[in-house]
Amino acid sequence: MRSGTIAVLILALSCGMAAENLEKAQKKQLEAQAKSIIVEAKSLEQSGRLAEARAKYAESQAMIEVKDAAEAIKHLDDEIHKRLKDALAQSRKMYEARKYKEAATLLEESTSLGGSEGLLSSNLALCYYQLGDHSKAAENLDKAVTETADPKQKVKLRELLTLLTTGETGNTSPQDETKRIVQFNHLAESVGFEASLDDEEGPEQETSFAESDVPAPQLVSEKALSDKSVTVKPAPHSSHSTVTHRTSMCSALEQITGNAAASPSAVYDHANCAEINGRPTETIRLLQKYLEVSPQALDAEAIRARIAELQSLLALPEPKGNEIRRLYGSAYGYLAERKYDRALAAFTKAKELAPDFSLTYWKLGLIYEAMADLAQARDNFSQYRQLSQEDPAQTETDLHLSTLNDKKSKYDDEVGDAEEILSDLFNRGMNLTFNLDDNRSALRARRARVKNKKQQKYSLVGGFAVPYPYAQQQLARAADHLQVAMALFPLGAEANELMGLVFLQANDGRAALKNFDAVASQGLPVAFYAEMRGRKSDQAVKVELSHDRVRLI
Repeated sequence: MRSGTIAVLILALSCGMAAENLEKAQKKQLEAQAKSIIVEAKSLEQSGRLAEARAKYAESQAMIEVKDAAEAIKHLDDEIHKRLKDALAQSRKMYEARKYKEAATLLEESTSLGGSEGLLSSNLALCYYQLGDHSKAAENLDKAVTETADPKQKVKLRELLTLLTTGETGNTSPQDETKRIVQFNHLAESVGFEASLDDEEGPEQETSFAESDVPAPQLVSEKALSDKSVTVKPAPHSSHSTVTHRTSMCSALEQITGNAAASPSAVYDHANCAEINGRPTETIRLLQKYLEVSPQALDAEAIRARIAELQSLLALPEPKGNEIRRLYGSAYGYLAERKYDRALAAFTKAKELAPDFSLTYWKLGLIYEAMADLAQARDNFSQYRQLSQEDPAQTETDLHLSTLNDKKSKYDDEVGDAEEILSDLFNRGMNLTFNLDDNRSALRARRARVKNKKQQKYSLVGGFAVPYPYAQQQLARAADHLQVAMALFPLGAEANELMGLVFLQANDGRAALKNFDAVASQGLPVAFYAEMRGRKSDQAVKVELSHDRVRLI
């Protein structure tokens, strides 16, 4: 009996020693890999490729945390910040000296440093505006909005983008009017959350509309379903939402008076609100007025196409015409509130009521394409092509049909790359073993031994012991892949789900919910953990989203 106990003890000790030796061997292997990457990083740093060097140093920390790499990252961050600061100061002097081309060139070169992207893009927009390239200026401003994390700065950039689009000179309203404008802008950003789309006027009285010279339906470019003429069109009065206690964006717009109320942007917003609440005739009048007061508007072509669509809807014979217009308005409202499943249902009902009305197939094709549902997109685009007699419409439809497969292949590649980055990052952070290399046990064991609270504070991200520079870099890389994927299919469920996770890591819950809405609207499950704020205490909860409800566990 005694000898058996000794044998078991010796066996246990030998197994423990073997495991310890294995851990040491794995640790040496990780250190060797980290050293190799650090050598490459130093070479990049010496050649002046600072952003690439920083990425390599952060990559070495994924192998094993080395003091040299951490110090190098801090040094590079300081150097990059200094160079960006100098470049911004120098470009500002060039701009003030009206050397706009030189300033733009310097700013373009500075983008390779990999920092302050939003500020660089907004300054580039100003340079291109002065150079007369308003389209490129708008493109850079739109990019700046995406790259800027600060919500207040985002609002300012969107206001600037509006001014650039409409050709306005800016707001010179009294202080009280400025407050109302700020309130309206806030509500416009909050549609689908705490802001509603209805107003007190309601839908207009239906009258007959039978003009022989009504234009045929025109195509509206999808612009990745981000164009206001496609996705921000709202619904008739109170038809799109069951929530009645929210503040009305359109009622807030009615409170704006004076010069601000006559501005192109206000006229455009009034047109949107008229369409929101089922007043297509008024919408057409206001959009035509918008073109009159802003003849150089960058979105003039899209506005004309939108007017043609409204006129074609008004030309539909009764009694079905009224119901189809109501369904279209509801669909636009659902799109504005990110209730994409309801928008599809509304357009599908409109198709059933008027199977020969080609515009509905185009709208359905755009939404299904945005969702990466190639079969449905192809079917609706093909139906639209058969019903449409105009060459421009058929040409644009052919472009969509011919690029679906290539776009899907690129989309899958980008989502796959992002998924690989994020799964590896989360596995490392939570010390999980699947999807990891065999030599990760030493890394997990080392990171589990955080020595003190100060070290823990600076080495954690999202609550897990992952080097912050590495986690920051990987999340940014994943976001880059997902932005490409969502440019191809803006409502793709896979890309939106992963982007929502990225936003959660950045503590941007509202942005995450916008992505998750696209997933839930397609009948797919969405769940994540969050902190619920209470009057006396906070509580950890599991949040489950579906297309029609939120569940807190």
